[in-house]
Amino acid sequence: MTTPPRAALLPLLTAMAGLSLGIAGLWLGVTEGAIALWGFGVASLLQVPPALSLRGRIQDGLGNSGLERERRTLRTVGFLQRFLALGLAMAAISALLGERMPQGGLSALGVACLAVGCIGLIWYVKQGLKGIHPTLDLDAARTRSLLDLSVLLLLGTLLGRWFPWADAVFALALALRLFFEGRTLAKATTLPVACGGCGSGCG
Repeated sequence: MTTPPRAALLPLLTAMAGLSLGIAGLWLGVTEGAIALWGFGVASLLQVPPALSLRGRIQDGLGNSGLERERRTLRTVGFLQRFLALGLAMAAISALLGERMPQGGLSALGVACLAVGCIGLIWYVKQGLKGIHPTLDLDAARTRSLLDLSVLLLLGTLLGRWFPWADAVFALALALRLFFEGRTLAKATTLPVACGGCGSGCG
């Protein structure tokens, strides 16, 4: 199967963005005690393995070579996303019930703005690849999910400057989105083989 040259570049950009935003979000979130921020950071890091796995499949022509590896990767990431959602929800509820309301500062706002801009651009470009292959459609959907999380993070960080409870409330929203995304990834482990017979897509 012939794919546009940018198809192999986009997963690499996704992995780089996930790694950079993930490290920044996790570090700042833990340092500043911002629950939504560290939750987003971990969620971003979880996007790296599927992106690298997809890049390998694209380089192999999106055939069946590497398909089972991608299924295992998605299954594992889906489980970790639901586990993260549980931990995030527990931390948010604990903050809401306690006296301390953590919130991010200007650095957190900067990370949130950068995340919306970078991920939004990557998702927009990936929209141009929809319909070429089901795997690319699923990749675009995963990026859209991360974009949703970054928008929630930005809203929570902005409102947190006036309402101390905003970080915990939006962390709960992130947890809910992560949980459903984890379920979706689990279903995506039934990725189809490249072809019915053995044409050019078979690996």
